[in-house]
Amino acid sequence: MRQYISGSEPDAFGQICVTGKDYRYLKQVLRLRPGDNIDVRLPSGKLQPMVVVSSGARQLVLEPVAAGTNNRDAAGRRAVETGVSAAAIADGMANRIPLWLIQFLPKNQKMDVIVRQATEIGVSIIIPVLGCRSPSGDGNRMDRWDRIIREARQQSGSPVATKIHAPCSLALAVELWQQEKGDKPCGFVLYEKTNGSCLLHEAVAAESGVFSAAAVAVGCEGGIAPDELNVLQQAGFIPVHFYTNILRTETATVYGLSALQTVLTERNVWQLKESIS
Repeated sequence: MRQYISGSEPDAFGQICVTGKDYRYLKQVLRLRPGDNIDVRLPSGKLQPMVVVSSGARQLVLEPVAAGTNNRDAAGRRAVETGVSAAAIADGMANRIPLWLIQFLPKNQKMDVIVRQATEIGVSIIIPVLGCRSPSGDGNRMDRWDRIIREARQQSGSPVATKIHAPCSLALAVELWQQEKGDKPCGFVLYEKTNGSCLLHEAVAAESGVFSAAAVAVGCEGGIAPDELNVLQQAGFIPVHFYTNILRTETATVYGLSALQTVLTERNVWQLKESIS
């Protein structure tokens, strides 16, 4: 379910005037016309169903959907989206714990792909790490990454306001995690070796109670160096190994985040089956 992320709250008349790049997105990409509905994510985080009341050459005006109406035009035009609503997506993610990604910076444009995919998955915090095996250069594309996050949230309907930190050292990334992890965190580092690692279900099952936050650390090309792995382990990260083919770093990130999110959200179900068996 697509949503529009507004940079401003409605004005005194309850309207939002959209111009510039956002106008082109709504007008040319979503092809909104008067009478069309769109879910709008306000700066406060509230999801507001709105309807297009006017559309000019450079400006499009939205106002809240009136209660009890379907806001269709004379031609019976339907809302711009069908299927699962952004509100339903938000309800489904309401009980999910904050998910972090500690990503060692990979080569070229792979980080752009990782940022987009992590946002669509619903990651709360992305921390790019300048590891010893990361390519040279500052890797700092904050404006671009912020734009990618916004576009990914609009496309996916994610209610999570994904944030990305400036590229930093592993020591700082661990410090940030330690400050925000809460009383019962679970941190995992994807590890290509079976020796010294465990299965994800094993690691999660070994802990009881509700986790306060979860994190996945993923290496760049060449994996995570032994010294870096040691730093993560000292911070409480558990090495986990997936019995898969050899995965590119951008594939491993999506695989690891998805696996962890599924294991945690379905934890009560699979642990119940294990206890019955």
